[in-house]
Amino acid sequence: MRLVSYILLLLLSVGLLRAQDRRMSPEQRRERVETVIIGKFADELELTPLEAEKFYPRLRQFRTETEPLQREFAATQQRIDELSRSGESEGRKSQGGIAVTRLSEGGMSKDELKALIAKSNALQTEILTKRELLLTDLADFLSPQQVSRCSILLDELPRRIRQFMEDRGGPPHQGDRERGIEHQKRRRTR
Repeated sequence: MRLVSYILLLLLSVGLLRAQDRRMSPEQRRERVETVIIGKFADELELTPLEAEKFYPRLRQFRTETEPLQREFAATQQRIDELSRSGESEGRKSQGGIAVTRLSEGGMSKDELKALIAKSNALQTEILTKRELLLTDLADFLSPQQVSRCSILLDELPRRIRQFMEDRGGPPHQGDRERGIEHQKRRRTR
């Protein structure tokens, strides 16, 4: 009986914590995500207090500079993805056994598509340039192992943030689940 009481108490506590997460404002969520990120970098990089004092302002500056670029990049990629799906719904034409997707006449022109692709590449290049500057700056006071681990963490960061938000009951990025399912379906049919 005592075990059942403990289990019920634990479930109630977890439920209350999840409900509290859902009532958080976007700013409170952002702060919580920032705290998790800082904790993750501190654990993974094993920063000394002096290193942490130098590291976190640079990481915050990098995130402040790149977040708008990453949002714009994601929106551009989503637009390209929408175009590819609308082209698939228009029908496929086979040439020599190879399926060719055509852009619909009522949709986007090839020039507009090229412009979106160029914009996507330019945004990605700008993000990578800022990342290179950050890692070069960090190499002045971190060991090569810490810098390489930081590079890996930066790669994993967007996925980990999405996962954290989903685990905490936050809204996942709109369309992520649907795009993932569509991507899996396309891969299976190839």
